[in-house]
Amino acid sequence: MDKIINVAILGAGNIANAMAEAVKGIPNEAKLYAVASRSLEKAQAFAEKWGVEKAYGSYEDMVKDDNIDLIYVASPHSEHYKNTKLCLENGRNCLVEKAFCGNLVQTKELLKLAKDKNLLLAEAMWTRYQPSYGFIKGILESGIIGKINYCEDDFAINVRGLDRMEKPELAGGALLDLGIYSLTVPAMYWGYDIASVKTDCELSEQGVDLHDDIVITYKNGNKARVKCAFDTQNPANYAKFVGDKGSVVFGPINVPTELTVYDNDGNVVEKHDIPLLVNGYEYEVISCRKALLEGANEVPELPHSEICRMMSWMDSIRNHIGMVYPFETKEDINHADIDVWGVENVYAD
Repeated sequence: MDKIINVAILGAGNIANAMAEAVKGIPNEAKLYAVASRSLEKAQAFAEKWGVEKAYGSYEDMVKDDNIDLIYVASPHSEHYKNTKLCLENGRNCLVEKAFCGNLVQTKELLKLAKDKNLLLAEAMWTRYQPSYGFIKGILESGIIGKINYCEDDFAINVRGLDRMEKPELAGGALLDLGIYSLTVPAMYWGYDIASVKTDCELSEQGVDLHDDIVITYKNGNKARVKCAFDTQNPANYAKFVGDKGSVVFGPINVPTELTVYDNDGNVVEKHDIPLLVNGYEYEVISCRKALLEGANEVPELPHSEICRMMSWMDSIRNHIGMVYPFETKEDINHADIDVWGVENVYAD
């Protein structure tokens, strides 16, 4: 278990820099070995900044490097399918930035390819891997706020004007970029025994969702109201669980580092900091390293079945609000409610 894995990054944008920082912070687990960009100059600048050994001016060249143990795919959502398929076809294990693909059809094809080639394939939904999950779960299950029946979260960042958010051909919109976090909160802590879903959104002139307001009702009566937006800014970007004795608030929603427990009068009962090793991305690499050394093709924090579940949720929501990307057909995202949510006619009026 002493092997240090060689990590390569496909793409050299903002999130690639965040992953580079994370990998550099865990030298006993991983080495930042290579980077590829469609521009050799950009790859070389990235390599110089982070001390990367190899810089490639094309993805096709990098995936042929047999010294790579794991490729982190950091391209836009719309490119994940093509880029990940290229990596897998060349025998490379992959950690793919969320959202995993544009839709479930693409997702299933890649998962099958990875299984057929006996390769590791994981989604870099970093919240799933962070130690905050176990800590928050323990607080919620402790009974400190009594019987919990309501959850809400709101992830809003004003990034109007960014092509990857605005353009349908880049799988833009709030849902795949921000809403996946909002949906993950009730999924992680409450599970999937769902009775109904109600969605409301506003589409931009280009046809992507500017903001979404989704209410999920569970069969036990619990309600989760989850929101996301890229046309407004929410300074808190919080998640909140409410019980009959108080509430638990934690955030930021994508990388929780603070948690506060309140009583019913709004008084602070407890306040906790949730520390990180580096910046939060490192836990994905640590988990992938462990899976690689064990010969696994998925990670326990986010197994393939769960990747498919969350992608099917987002497909279903997009189908319901009429948001179809140019690289797919409506049929690609038109799944039976029973297959996605576990219940017929799930959408509430």
